[in-house]
Amino acid sequence: MTFIQTEFLWFFAIVFSVYWALPKRVWQNLFLGVMSAVFYGWVHPWFLILLYVSAIVDYFAALGMVRFPTRRGLVLFVSLATNLTILGYFKYFDFFVLNLAAAFDALGVHHTLAPLGILLPPGISFYTFQSMAYSIDVYRGELKPRRHLLDYMLAVSLFPHLVAGPVQRASNLLLQAETRRTFDLNMVRSGFALAIWGATKKVVVADTISPYVDKVFALKDPSGPLVYAATLGFALQILADFSGYSDIARGVARMIGFDLMENFKNPYIAVNPSDFWRRWHVSFSSWIRDYLYFSFGGNKGGFWKGTRATYGAMLLSGLWHGASWNFVLWGGYHASLTTAYRVLAPRIPKALKTQVWSKPAAILIMFFFTCFGWLLFRETDGSALWAHLTKVPWEASHDEWVAVVALLAITGLCSIPMILGLLFQKYVMHRVKDSPWFLPLQTNAWAVFAIALYVFVRMSSMDFIYFQF
Repeated sequence: MTFIQTEFLWFFAIVFSVYWALPKRVWQNLFLGVMSAVFYGWVHPWFLILLYVSAIVDYFAALGMVRFPTRRGLVLFVSLATNLTILGYFKYFDFFVLNLAAAFDALGVHHTLAPLGILLPPGISFYTFQSMAYSIDVYRGELKPRRHLLDYMLAVSLFPHLVAGPVQRASNLLLQAETRRTFDLNMVRSGFALAIWGATKKVVVADTISPYVDKVFALKDPSGPLVYAATLGFALQILADFSGYSDIARGVARMIGFDLMENFKNPYIAVNPSDFWRRWHVSFSSWIRDYLYFSFGGNKGGFWKGTRATYGAMLLSGLWHGASWNFVLWGGYHASLTTAYRVLAPRIPKALKTQVWSKPAAILIMFFFTCFGWLLFRETDGSALWAHLTKVPWEASHDEWVAVVALLAITGLCSIPMILGLLFQKYVMHRVKDSPWFLPLQTNAWAVFAIALYVFVRMSSMDFIYFQF
């Protein structure tokens, strides 16, 4: 089940009504746990086995670290090995087999290797990472193990964030699962506003531009200008799609009394690579920083150790996104960007940094590098990617230039809601939030969003991009 299916509206109506009618927290948690299982197992109920195995192993691992303090390392190893085995088999086994078969073919070695066609459970990377973080936090002494299994299972499987994040810290969500929640009209209203805005970004923006982007990348030999126009469109699509999901997740969770962390902070106005990762997929970026980057040494020990940690963390985060070498290349590209900025930033003259145009210029430059990275992310075929990169960026036929102009126009039109949303958040929201005009302004905005959703919704809506990760 996804947030943009009609079934979800009925599902959430039942959840909302019954949940707030339950008088005790333990009943609320039990009910949410059952409904989260229904949500995740809607199409393939057996996927629940993987979710519960991951969660239960980490639950008992945390208790084991306290019970057997001298074997904490071994217990943590069991926890990590279990999660990484599940993730590795379902996400990377076929990728390993294909690469091994390709290596044997190149060496002329006879083999009968073939991929198994393993079905990838939605969101497996998200819940395994979140569950592992709980074990690691207990091992580090940053979190006490929980003894109430129901509260812990709810924190792991709560349906709004289960499939595509935000990747919640165990300490944050566990505390909310363990705390009594009461109906709050302001929370419901703000949650509904977030959810309907997220749905608008997904349906009106991402799903509208997606077919045009997909058609360009499906062409056998598109020209350079057409590829780069499609890449610009994809930059808008992935932001609207993923931030739209995150906003729906945060809004739905807020309506049932849970507060999930903000996952996107206007990443396309970032001024440098580090700033971009403080704004893009914030929950995952902070997870990579805390559990990979610091584990590799972080910024301690000088430039070279920091560079090693950056590449290690970013290459693994790229591979996390999918079983394809282009994701590894994308991770390495962003590690190179971050390292290059670390080298060049101290050498930029202070007089240049204080110019009135310096920040807009930095935003444009960073956006260019970000979009180039999205080309590496979007094109999963290595030979096609090489062909794109080696073409002259300004050579195209007359018909292709017409298509380029049309695609840029569509991208520009689809970006209008995103730009208006950014401007409203930055310049208007704080001025009207406490005024008597806020409620009528908000309800009229809801009406506009609802009409837009009715006009743009498709009979078969596309899955969220990050469901595949």
